[in-house]
Order: sequence, then structure tokens, then C-alpha cells
Amino acid sequence: MKTNLILLLVLIPWLLSAQEETAEIKQKGYFNYTSIGSLIGSKSDEKTYITSLLMEHNYQFNKNWALGLVTGVEWLDVTVMPLGPNVKGFLSGKNNGAFFGALSGGYAIALENMEFFDYEIKDTKGGYFINTEVGYIFPSKKDFSVFLAMGYRYHEFEFVRGDWSLREVERKTTYNRFSFRLGVRVF
Repeated sequence: MKTNLILLLVLIPWLLSAQEETAEIKQKGYFNYTSIGSLIGSKSDEKTYITSLLMEHNYQFNKNWALGLVTGVEWLDVTVMPLGPNVKGFLSGKNNGAFFGALSGGYAIALENMEFFDYEIKDTKGGYFINTEVGYIFPSKKDFSVFLAMGYRYHEFEFVRGDWSLREVERKTTYNRFSFRLGVRVF
């Protein structure tokens, strides 16, 4: 987490200084949002800070709404790939900047098998997620913009473990996390 925070503090001034020359922002068409961030939450699972890398493929219909697909990689107790729909709403700010709110949800596919103490894990299933966030897109050069976002993530994760008395037991873990993201929007 400390490394991510230092990297964020070093990159923000550099990215913002690169944004001095502004141009008219495209308000309709395909946009790609790529971001890295941290999901920060309770210590009830193995990791308090989780690294998250997301990519959103959105089609913006006008200056206020965009609809798309989110995918990425997140390193929960196991590595997962979130996949689902995404909707964004925009409120124009000064100098071509914009505030936005976003909602996404879907299913996170497990990319590896879970390890749980000395239990035999028979199946690692992944689980459902829902993500809300608000952020700001900084005034941009012609082809890309920098954005910061923060929000809340709820995620369920299921796995089946072997048990000497019941043969199989299905378990569910939930993650309630705050998210902080830094990214670029390419258009």
C-alpha cells in the first residue's frame, strides 16, 4: 500500500502538468478507461489492501451518459477477473473537466484455486460484485484525460471445501471495501 501511495503522489503532479494544453473534449463515441487502484477494507480476510486493475470499454451517447463493459484483474484472497456492465453519468465542469458517477456490477471469475488452511478445496467459484464510484476527469489534451475516483465495492466469493463428516461444505466470503483509483481515459 505504501508503494502504491508513493507512486500515486509522484504521478499526479506529472500527469496534471501534462494537461496544461486543453482541447475540446469529444462527447460521443468509444472511450476506454484504464485505472489502477486499491480496495481498502477490514482485516477479516487475509488482505487489508487489495490491488485492482480495471479496464472499462464505454460508448458515450452524449455529454451526460455512457454505457459499457468493465473487466480487469483483482488480487483478493485469490486472483479474480471481474466482468460486467457499467453505466456512467457526467456533469461538466470548467475547462473541459467533468465530474462523474458510475455503477457497475457482474461476476468475478476465479483465476486460481483457493487455499484455506489445511482444508481440501474442491471448487473455487468466484462471485458477484457491485461497484459504485464518483470521480473527476481533469481537463485534457486531445487524445486522453487523467481521472481520479473513489467509491465502494461489495464482493461475494464462494468456494467448496472437503469436510471429513459432511463430504462437501460450501462457504461464502464477502468483501466490503472502499476503492481509490487513478487512471487515464483514452478517446
